[in-house]
Amino acid sequence: MARKTALSRERITEAGMRLVEREGPQALTLRRLGDALGVDPTALYRHFRNKEELLSAIGDRTLDGRIVDPGEEVGWRDGLRDLCLRLRAAYLAQPAVADVVRSGPPRQGNELLLTEVMLRLLHRAGFAPARAAAAYHSLIGLSLGSAAIDAPVSRLPQREREQLYERWRREYAALDPLRYPVSVEHARALWEGDALHRFEVSLDTMLDGLEAERARSGGAAALEAPPA
Repeated sequence: MARKTALSRERITEAGMRLVEREGPQALTLRRLGDALGVDPTALYRHFRNKEELLSAIGDRTLDGRIVDPGEEVGWRDGLRDLCLRLRAAYLAQPAVADVVRSGPPRQGNELLLTEVMLRLLHRAGFAPARAAAAYHSLIGLSLGSAAIDAPVSRLPQREREQLYERWRREYAALDPLRYPVSVEHARALWEGDALHRFEVSLDTMLDGLEAERARSGGAAALEAPPA
């Protein structure tokens, strides 16, 4: 008789990821997860306090191997850019998992490492805590928002993506030019390139703004957030 593998946080998290990838985020219930593992759902509570904690662990697993501390030799801008690209790529690779990740502050190992490294880079650049926090939230929001928007198209083969973008260009070009003249004029530019290129442009624009703000304040001088 085969010996059952002991139930653990690792095993539960992996089973949760497989369930979401196979059947979608709506399938992730403790009952379904218990069935997949061959255990009573109440057994899961010995490893996770609640479903939110389980979702947090699943989201954190998505970042395994993705978050790398760039070290002191890498500049603050390059370090932040690389981390944002890695974060977006991680959630693009697991879009269904990204859909179930709960809101709230980071509490797991990979998430906490990402937060620590990004804040350290912003601190090294000279941003005061309030301004660094605002920049951190902006960069995280841009990266995760881009992944969420681009995930459906990113799963398509390249030829299908190109055909879809071309269809969107034609649709915008065919809009009523009296009601939407500027949209018609920009129809081709709106859907040129690919999603990664558009994200890189947005990310670089945000980093340019931080760099310009830093330069105006005298380089590494502390940059305080404006009063509320």
